[in-house]
Amino acid sequence: MSTKQRRSDVTTEIVVGAFMFVILVVLLTISVVISQNKLFERTYFLNVRFPDVGGLKTGEPVFLRGVRVGNVNEISVPPSGRGVDVGLRLTMEVELHEDYRFIIEPSSMLGGMRLVIEEGSESMPVLTGDDLEKLKGTPVVHFLDEATETVLLVRKALEEDGILEDIKVFTTNIRDITTKINTGEGSLAKLVNDDALYGQATELVDNLRKASKDIGGITARLAEGKGLVGKLLSEDETLYNDFAATMANLNAATEDARKMLARIEAGEGTVGKLLSADAEVYDDLRDTVAALKEFTGTLNEQEGTLKLLMTEDVLYRKIVSLVDEARATIDDFRETSPITTFSSIFFGAF
Repeated sequence: MSTKQRRSDVTTEIVVGAFMFVILVVLLTISVVISQNKLFERTYFLNVRFPDVGGLKTGEPVFLRGVRVGNVNEISVPPSGRGVDVGLRLTMEVELHEDYRFIIEPSSMLGGMRLVIEEGSESMPVLTGDDLEKLKGTPVVHFLDEATETVLLVRKALEEDGILEDIKVFTTNIRDITTKINTGEGSLAKLVNDDALYGQATELVDNLRKASKDIGGITARLAEGKGLVGKLLSEDETLYNDFAATMANLNAATEDARKMLARIEAGEGTVGKLLSADAEVYDDLRDTVAALKEFTGTLNEQEGTLKLLMTEDVLYRKIVSLVDEARATIDDFRETSPITTFSSIFFGAF
């Protein structure tokens, strides 16, 4: 074999070897990615026995406190005894307490399962040694079976308790009501079908809107302190002070009236004596009236000057005549008074 051919064979072997090495690296990478395991990462294994795994598969994720900490490494049915053994491959060591729980549940509505680890309460003792070799999982809840059973219970309740019949009657009544409304029977139908009522309702709404605006204007005027009520509600205390002074005066007048009534009630003063329970003043007044009555009666019965003055007009006419004569005399005296004065002065000089 020539040297050139020998070199060609060596080159071919090197190329084939390199290709096979690349294939092995790709297969290893794909295996690691599919299994979601990291090379050279420390792992921990737990074996848990479940009564039923509910369709759990190898490679399903394992969660602790909502964080993925591993996956299902293997699933096997033991040759003796009941249940299913599930091997877990974890990326961290888990400290389990006596009230631990391993739960298998659906991972999403689209399917798939996952395993959830609950460590238990910190107040409970920690599992060690042989206890970790006898871990037990919680029975799987089959949601489909639960839903089916729930539907059956609801159906049974609807049929046995007469709920279906009540619903039928209810729907019939609703249909009758809607039929009456459509045909215009009853008050509700008139409210629904009568356009006049709609117009009235619209008008009422408009009136309410206007009334609200008026109320808003009134409240604005009150806030600005306009009008009597606005002034009473404003921060200006002048009107309030005037009102307070007026009330004080009224209180003082009331107090004075109360005191006056108290004096009257106590019999003080003329009015109090007249209104008092003591009849002394009343008796005196009555005696006075009786004496006057007696005097007038005596005057009417007697004959004398006083009676003639009160009953006859002859003396009256004489008195009037006498007064007239006296007045004439006084007038004459006034007329002669200058002469008298002059004579007095003349004779007084001598």
